[in-house]
Amino acid sequence: MTNRLTAALAVATVGAFGVLHAQGRGGEWTTTGFDAQRTGWIRTDPRISVDTMQKPGAFGPFKFLWKLKLEHDPTAAGALTEPILLDRLIGFRGFKSIAFVATASETVHAIDVDFGVPLWRYHINYSASPPPVVGGSAACPGGLTAALSRPTAFAPAAMGGGRGGGGRGARSGGGVGEPGKGATTLATAGRGRGFGPDAPQATSGTPGATVPGSAAAAAGAVPGGLPGGARAGSPGGGGGFGGGSFVPGGDAAYVIGSDGYLHALNVQNGWDNMTPALFLPANTRATGLIIASGTDGAAVAYAATTHGCGSQPDAVWAMDLASPQKTVVAFKAGGATIAGAAGPTLGRDGTVYVATTAGSSPMSNAVIALEPKTLKLKGSVTVPKADFSSSPLIVQWKDKDAVVAAGGGKLFVFDGAMLQDGPIASASFESANYDSGALASWLDAQSIRWIAVPLTRGIATFKVIEQDGKIALQRGWTSRDIASPLPPLVINGVLFAASSGTRTAPAVLYAIDAASGKDLWNSGRTMTSSVRGGLSSGQGNVYVPGSDSTLYAFGFEIEK
Repeated sequence: MTNRLTAALAVATVGAFGVLHAQGRGGEWTTTGFDAQRTGWIRTDPRISVDTMQKPGAFGPFKFLWKLKLEHDPTAAGALTEPILLDRLIGFRGFKSIAFVATASETVHAIDVDFGVPLWRYHINYSASPPPVVGGSAACPGGLTAALSRPTAFAPAAMGGGRGGGGRGARSGGGVGEPGKGATTLATAGRGRGFGPDAPQATSGTPGATVPGSAAAAAGAVPGGLPGGARAGSPGGGGGFGGGSFVPGGDAAYVIGSDGYLHALNVQNGWDNMTPALFLPANTRATGLIIASGTDGAAVAYAATTHGCGSQPDAVWAMDLASPQKTVVAFKAGGATIAGAAGPTLGRDGTVYVATTAGSSPMSNAVIALEPKTLKLKGSVTVPKADFSSSPLIVQWKDKDAVVAAGGGKLFVFDGAMLQDGPIASASFESANYDSGALASWLDAQSIRWIAVPLTRGIATFKVIEQDGKIALQRGWTSRDIASPLPPLVINGVLFAASSGTRTAPAVLYAIDAASGKDLWNSGRTMTSSVRGGLSSGQGNVYVPGSDSTLYAFGFEIEK
């Protein structure tokens, strides 16, 4: 029995409900970049700290735990998406902590992260009228491209820390069912239908109507056939603790197929909880899916489509999940290319932010603010030659949302409420032409705000300070040499970064003291492939998705 399971059972003695709905100490990794502000920061962690990384304590040394190959067909093997996490799900197998990842070949995998074994998998049947992209290119690879998402509060109680997830529906859970037949939820109860590692594939059904304002209408496309069982609302169903019918926006593993349909998968077995809804045009390159929930419980799905894939201009998309028609609206970037790897970023008031790269469009070199849900233009600013390469990052500065983006060898800070006034602070760094993808931000023990920027050969950091009564950026430490690093993440004072790697020089994961830049640990030659998807972390583990469909887990070994 694992230490984690023992602890969970102890808590269960004082009430299962509390276990199911308790938030992790540092929040759950529910969307790309951890939270709606894309900070990549888990404030606290039960195991990871600068001290435990330097001197093993009760948990032993931080090390490689397991790896799991998720695609064995060489023609299907490809980069995995950033893992999205769920802690302490209860089912007939007991308490489980799960990572959800997807492959480019459109298979979603749920992994038991305590043991590194699969729980279920679900293959998305392509259902659009245009044929799927085969082969693709670096800019438009085809297949599934966006990481999954679970409901994520856009106004967390503590900026950048605390609750990463939650939102509507809170913790998923259910009663205990018969062995081999899953937990008793509305997805399985009364149907006489067991489930195994593979969620069954449904057959083609009748095409649905094009909803005015939907992705289909915006793209001038007609939806193709949908899985018949899913259209009938089967076998989806119960979502939250204690059963009850699933409400779109409730807790589930949400994913967008390359056909543009949004699925809400039951976290216990992979069934569709709701009828898949057309969200994006087919064969676009989707990034940054987030299921954003507000204090009123309403949920909106956001995503961006980039690089002009699928013969569609770059755009930001929003789906009102509370709408029976699943109404979709889009903001098209006027021929500009949306920057970054994390897609749209949300302010604490729900404002949606994106940045654009260099180009000939009037909307190029810009940071753009959009109204929540409607995506009407709220504000924008153009910075000549900025050539933004990162998705925006939102940090709190004196009760305001500051918008941070990198591009053209500079880091820019804007007042989110006054974008038109231009940058309120900026600082230069090397690697002007490197695609940073995304940034990370955290507060140190002295409550100093830091920002980390990926460079061509490492990570540069900046402190956000006050100078002459105004916000300013002060250069901090620069990491050791890390070749083409992925966007970093920060856990309880420890920054993790991974080199992208190549066929001859595989990726390496590094742990660095976020306050000083001191090296704490690295994975050496453990990984045997390059890495393209984003890093994620939860409950003392760090997950690295390999480009050969292998998921790696690093952390502190627990007794089994």
